[in-house]
Amino acid sequence: MDSYSKSVQELVSDFQTSVETGLTEQESINRLNKYGANLIQKTSHRSGFQVFLEQFKNLLVILLIFAAALSFFLQSYRDGVILLLIVFFNALVGFYQDWKSENILASLKSLIIEKCCVLRSGNKIEIPSSALVPGDVVFLYEGDGVPADIRLIDSSGLSANEFILTGESQPREKSHQTIQTTGLSISEQDNCVFMGTSIAKGEAKGIVISTGMKTELGKIAAASLTIDTGLTPLQRELNSVGKKITYITLLLAAILFAGRLLYGEHYESAIMFAIGVAAAMVPEGLPAQISVSLALGVARLAKNNAIVKNLSSVETLGAATVIASDKTGTITKNEMTIIHCHFNGNDYTITGIGYEPKGQILDIDGNVIEKNNLGDDKVFFLDGFLASTGKANPPDKYHPDWYPIGDPTECAFTPLIMKGGYSSDVIEKEYPKVQSFPFDSFRKRISIIREHKGKYISFVKGSIESILEKADKIMLHGKVKNLTQQERENYLNISKVQASNAHRIIATAYRDLPLKKEPYTIQDAEEHLIFAGFVTMIDPPHEEVRQAIQTAYEAGMKIIMITGDNEITAKAIANLTGICNEDGNLPDLISENELKKMSNDQLNASFGKRSLIFSRVSPDEKLRIVSLLKEKGEIVAVTGDGVNDTLSLKRSDIGVAMGKHGSKVAQEAANMVLLDDNFSTIVLAIKEGRTIYINLKKIVLANLIGNTAELTCILIGFAGAFMGYPLVLMPVHILLIDLIGNMLPLLMVTFDPTEKDVMKQAPRKLGEMLNRRSLFVIIYSGIFKGLFSFAAYFQSYNHHLGDAFRHEKAVTVTMISLIVCQFVNIFSIRTSKSIFTGYFFSNKNLFLGVGLSTVFMLIVSYTFALNVLLHTGPLSAIDWLYILTGALVYLFFLEGMKVFSTRRSLMLKSKKMKTSSNAES
Repeated sequence: MDSYSKSVQELVSDFQTSVETGLTEQESINRLNKYGANLIQKTSHRSGFQVFLEQFKNLLVILLIFAAALSFFLQSYRDGVILLLIVFFNALVGFYQDWKSENILASLKSLIIEKCCVLRSGNKIEIPSSALVPGDVVFLYEGDGVPADIRLIDSSGLSANEFILTGESQPREKSHQTIQTTGLSISEQDNCVFMGTSIAKGEAKGIVISTGMKTELGKIAAASLTIDTGLTPLQRELNSVGKKITYITLLLAAILFAGRLLYGEHYESAIMFAIGVAAAMVPEGLPAQISVSLALGVARLAKNNAIVKNLSSVETLGAATVIASDKTGTITKNEMTIIHCHFNGNDYTITGIGYEPKGQILDIDGNVIEKNNLGDDKVFFLDGFLASTGKANPPDKYHPDWYPIGDPTECAFTPLIMKGGYSSDVIEKEYPKVQSFPFDSFRKRISIIREHKGKYISFVKGSIESILEKADKIMLHGKVKNLTQQERENYLNISKVQASNAHRIIATAYRDLPLKKEPYTIQDAEEHLIFAGFVTMIDPPHEEVRQAIQTAYEAGMKIIMITGDNEITAKAIANLTGICNEDGNLPDLISENELKKMSNDQLNASFGKRSLIFSRVSPDEKLRIVSLLKEKGEIVAVTGDGVNDTLSLKRSDIGVAMGKHGSKVAQEAANMVLLDDNFSTIVLAIKEGRTIYINLKKIVLANLIGNTAELTCILIGFAGAFMGYPLVLMPVHILLIDLIGNMLPLLMVTFDPTEKDVMKQAPRKLGEMLNRRSLFVIIYSGIFKGLFSFAAYFQSYNHHLGDAFRHEKAVTVTMISLIVCQFVNIFSIRTSKSIFTGYFFSNKNLFLGVGLSTVFMLIVSYTFALNVLLHTGPLSAIDWLYILTGALVYLFFLEGMKVFSTRRSLMLKSKKMKTSSNAES
């Protein structure tokens, strides 16, 4: 434990190994048997059958299955088959969308390299990385993947890309020196490298301290299996709706069953009546409508660079109250870009973003500088590139865009020279490499000696402090002169100011070298340098981020930035992108050391403002932040792209991973993947999620109003039985009403356009779908719809005296009256304003759905075979008069209720304002 704080001698003793010979073959076999293979193990998996069975956990579905079973028991096979077909269809839709296997561990395995170089019995050999054991001595070189957790015992110019574990955007400099401090996070353990990361520069030798599931990567894998993701807000709300419907249905069915028995009916007839009540109360098509609605939302988001992996997640973003966003790759582009140069005493602005060489070099007056007009500054523009080992490459079959090879900072010099009109391949040929001295954390410089036209030149690049330390001359306006102390101080001050703005300064220098037969020394290459100038670079924010953040604030959301970068960079990016508190000031910043000292109560108190910044946060602490936010009742969206984000992505209400630069592990752990790695796409998805919820609420309310109307008809019919009237509706008719009147039209409601002010409203509260106002609307709309439909039944039944199909025609009138009134109800419920507005025509798909449903309605009424099968009958003109009159009266009733509700709201608002005004007086 804490191997980074132990000396090499202590490590050798603890692991019973040798830095000169390594382990013996027999000892490695013994340890492999003891510790197991160096692999990420998979310990659990959902089978397809399990996923399919999970589709039947819904209470509404269970109620339908129960009703189907009773139908078969009573030999009503037609009703039973229809119910089971609906259940099976819903299950297939849900299974198709939910069958997403847990591939997180498989993705983690892909990070482990297949082979590595080790010392065994004094011989340097290559073995499968799975055969590594604690105590093995491993060799690491530039570009290698790290095969296990390793404590360095020797290193030269080493730096490692640890972004997937720590979130740091820049390679971390490494050293083999013992660290005296204990209790450090992995981002601070600079003498260790970890499985799944890679070597950016240099080479090293180290002792394996952990393998397999004991590595930092393995710990994350193990923890990911134990995290309970829980239900989404929509699932919790629909479960609540389902429970309420189920309890009410069972209670009513039991009461009415008992009532029919007391009335003197046979128990089979009483049970059929109870089944009819159950069918009337259960919105059979609702599960499918919800699935299709969410699927359409998924499709719309896919067109806008957001891939949603399971249906319920698409709505969760609409309920989100907090966005806990990573910085690098989400708010910023994760593409180091040179934006300014100071060479030969001249300043230049560089346009264009990222590694793609699109852009121009502009002088101080804004004029474009062409290649032929660079003059003496040519060599200075090339200086940084010629001192770099990294390079940006053009798109190929494996990469759709320009991509970096090596350190991102070094790769930024490739597009710089290409914007100046130079070919990187041609320049490399004109200046072939002779010798190089890699970057290390002590010198903070890199130097490469190149030959050009018979001359040898040392090109040097590094921090401005390190370059100024070795420079004694400066090139100004084409002349070499001595570098003064005042000039040194000026450049150092420039560096400090730029750092506070999230800019990074890289200085360049050069010197001509005398011809030598023997190799040059590092002193030859880096002493008595001529200071050439510096470049300013930044990982730029996405262009749309600032506006997206403002939109999120207007939508009543909180934004928390969680980054692996340092405090200065984090604050600068927050300032650039407009992340601030209500008063316009920058949010508080909490470092990992401060975070570790904070109690949960203290951390909860810090969540009070609308923004917060956390820097250099470990995976465990990020998980703690997300967990506490959820415990407070927040709906949390978390973004991430590294393995270090896996736990928090899974724990969040919705995890959002990056598609371009994110790790495969993060993508598998997340619910949604952004193909453009852009924060603004998250805000777009939130808007889509809110729209989906609004439309789903319309669907749920319309279904329940329809079910209430059907129940009203049945209950009135029950009372009518005392006067000799037969059953108003049978179970098959209720199913037909739901399938014809609800299924297609309500599916088309999902195409309703987004309301204009949807992103100026506060996030919705859970339970809004069936709040008091919604229940009031369901009750009064449903009862009056049922009354009008029963009135049509009563008129038709009395009109067709002597007709052999008197009852069938009256039932058909009732059924179609309920369907037509449902069409009216659907158009009305789409808006709180009058139906007679432009919004009426805003959804052409709804007219298509209603039209097709009307065709099916007419087929059921006027097809003789279906009349016999479904106990329906053809309608006369007078029957249609009853139906349309009832629908028209119902329309004016709904419109009148809207007017009443609007006036009441205005009166309450006015009364509240007067009360407030009087209180102030």
